[in-house]
Amino acid sequence: MSLMLSERGDQDVEVLIPGDTLPVCPGPTLRRAKWNGGVFLMFIPPIDVNDWLVEISDGTTAAGFMLSPSENYQDPRGAAGFRNWTSMQPGNREAIVFASGAATQTMIAGGGRFLFKQFETISLDAFGVRIGPPIVYSLNNRLKVSENGLLCNDPDARLLLATGGTEVVNVGVVSNVPGARTANRLGLDHKF
Repeated sequence: MSLMLSERGDQDVEVLIPGDTLPVCPGPTLRRAKWNGGVFLMFIPPIDVNDWLVEISDGTTAAGFMLSPSENYQDPRGAAGFRNWTSMQPGNREAIVFASGAATQTMIAGGGRFLFKQFETISLDAFGVRIGPPIVYSLNNRLKVSENGLLCNDPDARLLLATGGTEVVNVGVVSNVPGARTANRLGLDHKF
């Protein structure tokens, strides 16, 4: 028997239909700041021997999103569990220089259907500042990447003001709206 959408687990991103996955290495800022699952990423120039370094997207480009958070200390497997990446990977420069295959994370790069716990809830004003009112999501809205690397559906002109970019990054459509049925998570049908 399948679970209702509101009865699914408490992960940052619930995978309903898997998409394309790629290994990536979190960059120095991302390592220090840590991250939630579902944050969109952009590639940055390699450091020393590491290629495919990523940082949080600034809304001008996005390569995909992080599937898992950097830490989940509520996980019953304890602090050394595979879901607690930062407990095993130092957040300093040495971790970047001497990173091994264990220093990688999974990025969803395209396709699939997901429920996101983290997304923008406050809309941008006419000046590109995120001060309200609350965002309302509707089925089939185009979803974009915000200046904070989160899903949003702000008008293109306002999002361009916030990001300083020349075009918005469309990543898919709303397939489920936040509410009781989805435990207040946003459904994305990922389209790149």
